[in-house]
Amino acid sequence: MKSVHPETNRIHAEYRQLGTDTGRLFCSNPPLQQIPTQQQVRSCFVPTEGNRFIIADYSQIELRVAAQISQDQRMIEVYQNGEDLHRLTDSLLTETSITEVTDEQRQAAKAVNFGLLFAMEAKGLRSYALNTYGVEMSLDRASRFKQRFCDSYAGFAAFLQNSANRKVKQFRTLSGRIRHFTQGYASLPNALNTPIQGTAADIIKHALADLPAQLIDTRAQIVACIHDEIIIEVKERHAETAKQILDQVMVATGQHYLTDVPVVVEAKITDSWAEK
Repeated sequence: MKSVHPETNRIHAEYRQLGTDTGRLFCSNPPLQQIPTQQQVRSCFVPTEGNRFIIADYSQIELRVAAQISQDQRMIEVYQNGEDLHRLTDSLLTETSITEVTDEQRQAAKAVNFGLLFAMEAKGLRSYALNTYGVEMSLDRASRFKQRFCDSYAGFAAFLQNSANRKVKQFRTLSGRIRHFTQGYASLPNALNTPIQGTAADIIKHALADLPAQLIDTRAQIVACIHDEIIIEVKERHAETAKQILDQVMVATGQHYLTDVPVVVEAKITDSWAEK
């Protein structure tokens, strides 16, 4: 309760545009990006009486950015066809029909996709899968998954190898923003993190900049930004209109940079943060 302002009865967190090395927004006092996802916690965050929250987030935005940057044709085609990359990855890794991939298998593929996106080795992937997604895999299985991932997504594997071989002191995101390395050359994780995570950060910042003017007639207000998610608050009578505007602005800003990969936004009108 100490974070609630005594006059406005709201939480006024502090956001820094360049609070991380890749350019992602950094939130503190309190760190809203670290609020637990459990329903009993997030249900405490509610709009003013008579208002609704609209919560929208980019679907698999970092994977879509990776597909655009690496020009991996299989990844691009999956998104162009409106398919689920996580299910396809598990299908390729386990040689299972994509229609037979279970939710548990998809969760394992999700760990592989996001883990190998930033060049994790088998040991790191095994730990990441367990700690982040609750998926157990042996070291041998993690190693086999990494090899099959590279075989399946040859374009991204080539991009990964090229990034590993280059000695570079600066990188650009797709928006043209530059990150300089003043001490030594960029490591492989940084060589991937900066253009991929950095571009995703640029996309959502672009959306945040465009939204106020587009929402002016609804009087909706941006109340939070959590990684790839934007939360706005609006009077209930304007909720549907504001939802459409939020969706359209987020898609348009994403498509500005991802010219080959469709951008998808998932938006929902809710009565609390827990209802996402």
